[in-house]
Amino acid sequence: MAEREIKYRGLKTFQIFSGEEKSVWIYGFYLKRGTYGDPGPQAHIFVYENGYEGYRVDAKTIGQFTGLVDSTGKEIYEDDIISLEDGKIGVVNFHGGCFVLEYGNDIRQTLYEIQNWKMTILGNRFENPELLVKTTVAAKKNVQDAQEIETLNFETEFVARK
Repeated sequence: MAEREIKYRGLKTFQIFSGEEKSVWIYGFYLKRGTYGDPGPQAHIFVYENGYEGYRVDAKTIGQFTGLVDSTGKEIYEDDIISLEDGKIGVVNFHGGCFVLEYGNDIRQTLYEIQNWKMTILGNRFENPELLVKTTVAAKKNVQDAQEIETLNFETEFVARK
């Protein structure tokens, strides 16, 4: 049995000399710990480069590596926005003990089911929220319109902007 790589990423935001804020993804292992002067345990990603160094990251942005890569070889993490070869677009989440691609309205597919499909990372929900647009379905006035809705493969809460 092959050993799977368990790693995480988190977004570190800091101010540069000009006063601008800059964000950088940190990749490594996750640890929640307190440091001197902190009000409590903080989210950290530790990286091994000639010794371990820890970076405080935004806890909301922490996502685990799924063990899969997209069609360009880029690693897929939780909260990535993925486009499939059949045109579906979803967000990677961890649900029910496995990684899933969530299309919205509680419609999910496990990454295990689609691991051999062509997947492309479009971005992630933190840096590219514009890729996700909440849609609503208007109430249908007649039976024919209602039947058209039932024939859809899935009804997505999120769609990509072109």
